[in-house]
Amino acid sequence: MSSRSPHMKDEAAEDDSGEEGEHLASPSRVLWQESFDEIDTPAWFTHRAPDGWKTNVAGVDSGEARWKGWTFGDMRHWTWASGTDMRHYFTQAHDKFAIIDNKQQRLAESDSMNAELTSPEIAVAGQDRVNVEFDHHYRQGKDRQNATVQVSFDGGKPQEIALFDKDVFSKHESIGVDVPAGTKKMQVSFKYNHGNDDWWWAVDNVGVVKPLGQEIGSPQAVVDVLSDIQGDPEDYKDAVRQLNGMEDKAGALVLNGDLVDDGSQEQWDTFLAAHEEEPHDSGKELWTIGNHEMYGKEGSKAYMDRFLKHSGQDKPWKEEIVDGVPMISINTEFYSDLLRHGKEPFQRISNEQLNWLDERLAYWDAKGIPALVFSHPLLPQTVSMSHSAWYQNDFEDLEALSNVVNKYNNIVWFSSHSHSSLRQNNWWGTRRYDGTGEPGRTGFPVVNTGAILNEYMPDGDNDEKIVKEKEEASTGLRVKVFADRVRVEAWDFKAGELIKYQDFAR
Repeated sequence: MSSRSPHMKDEAAEDDSGEEGEHLASPSRVLWQESFDEIDTPAWFTHRAPDGWKTNVAGVDSGEARWKGWTFGDMRHWTWASGTDMRHYFTQAHDKFAIIDNKQQRLAESDSMNAELTSPEIAVAGQDRVNVEFDHHYRQGKDRQNATVQVSFDGGKPQEIALFDKDVFSKHESIGVDVPAGTKKMQVSFKYNHGNDDWWWAVDNVGVVKPLGQEIGSPQAVVDVLSDIQGDPEDYKDAVRQLNGMEDKAGALVLNGDLVDDGSQEQWDTFLAAHEEEPHDSGKELWTIGNHEMYGKEGSKAYMDRFLKHSGQDKPWKEEIVDGVPMISINTEFYSDLLRHGKEPFQRISNEQLNWLDERLAYWDAKGIPALVFSHPLLPQTVSMSHSAWYQNDFEDLEALSNVVNKYNNIVWFSSHSHSSLRQNNWWGTRRYDGTGEPGRTGFPVVNTGAILNEYMPDGDNDEKIVKEKEEASTGLRVKVFADRVRVEAWDFKAGELIKYQDFAR
């Protein structure tokens, strides 16, 4: 992360409950899904739901028609019409989604809106349990107002499976539901209750899937991931010490950029001394280049040569295999701090590197083995803070990179750079693209790696503020690859505890 970017303040609403969950399922587990992306919006919004969906609104005799009940639109036109006010924090959304914007209705005091959005009938014959999954972004209004999710079976009485009466920002939900014996069809309803000048609720990427269940056996591979050390050698050594002491021994350590605070040899000497004093037990490492490795007045070539020398690489990009699982790094090939003065874009990736990446991803995809891909900068609209303009332009040619990675679902991508808190709901997200609403096209998960130095949260439209400084903050990941899933664990090294974990089905 650039030390020249703004800082962030705490938003308590971004913290989640720490529950574990499952990622929207692999194609073999999907019973039904809806992305809302195929909805036609000739006025940049519409009340016409997709085929089979039903909407209903009651208690409204005033206000703006655009926001009467459930509206379908995209982030750009929603925020143009309503302003931001943290609406754009919904990084889990892609393209079009369902929106309640009660704040923008401007209802008369006597009105109290109740709005319902109900799915088509979904075939669940032969299932005894399913997971109802969706991404959503909810901001609580006055005490009486709330939102609920209900399910019904074969036209029977609806039953509530979720109640929201406090802020839930940009979260993927996976709610297990028992299916009564003999059931053929089910429906899912999203209900916004008792609204008058009471903020908003947005819902996207709804699915009904077969549960993943318990993991099978021991992990095939374990990888430790740290990033953003930036002149904090003591916390780095402590994190490695704790990782070495874990019961499941890791086969590799990934250092995902910003190992140093600038590219000077003095900074490298400090890091390398700590690295030698507390070696990772695996003896196998993969390093990526952050923006800080390239900061200073000596020039791009000097800093690149220094990184390559200390990392033992002959090129900026590299693949390492750990217990049969590939770890792939992609990195900038040029950054001039003299020309850019610490400003993005930070990543220049050549056609040679992109062609290599395409070949390696295709190779592992054909084998059905998930590729763990590491890159320091953020992919826009994926993880926490990727909504911000500060992190939208880190790649010189995002289109060229997307043309490669968007071909593949069998990736777990890891990004760093923002020092963003792993306690946020969207510490992980999904890289979605056109076509991910089609069966089997789920995109791929992207995970924030935390940071050894400091911890941040969003502040307003684009800014950020530190919430935990060096003495309080030090976080990272453990990645465990099982036969049926990739599990990513978020760890707090100051507390010495697991924060939470997320499973991504293979």
